[in-house]
Amino acid sequence: MLDFLYPKEYLPSVFEITPEKLKKLGINTIIFDIDNTLVPYWIKVPTRELENYFINLRENGIVPAVLSNSREERSKVFCRGLSIPYVYRAGKPLIGGMMKLLEKLGKKPSECAIAGDQIFTDVWAGNRSGVYSFLIKQVSPKDELVTAPKRPLERLIVRHYCKKYNKEVL
Repeated sequence: MLDFLYPKEYLPSVFEITPEKLKKLGINTIIFDIDNTLVPYWIKVPTRELENYFINLRENGIVPAVLSNSREERSKVFCRGLSIPYVYRAGKPLIGGMMKLLEKLGKKPSECAIAGDQIFTDVWAGNRSGVYSFLIKQVSPKDELVTAPKRPLERLIVRHYCKKYNKEVL
């Protein structure tokens, strides 16, 4: 019943998404949400650890990109130093932003994955567009005002997902 909202995988951190893992899945492109997936929403630029992570992805043939519902300035400032392609105001869970990014990258959904901290935006957009979906445990318990009201329902869905697939709730 809720399968359309279930991620393909539920992970504690983006750093568990390795180039080897992606290659085994036949994926050569990983699309990230920024806020509370990579960094808390008030952090404007990538950490050194994230910079090294993106370098490692690229060196291993994986294309990183960003799909964000945030304003242009947020995405531009975050992605600039990393030279990461991005689409802002993506409208997730609608798939228009995803399709725009895939076209920009010259990729098919089957060769891409999305990693995000929200079921009702990131996971649902990935599932709707045929992109492999990773749900990532949020990096900070503090949410933006628009996100916070959805968290209790998301936690309920995560518990159902974990029970169904015999996974641990993170």
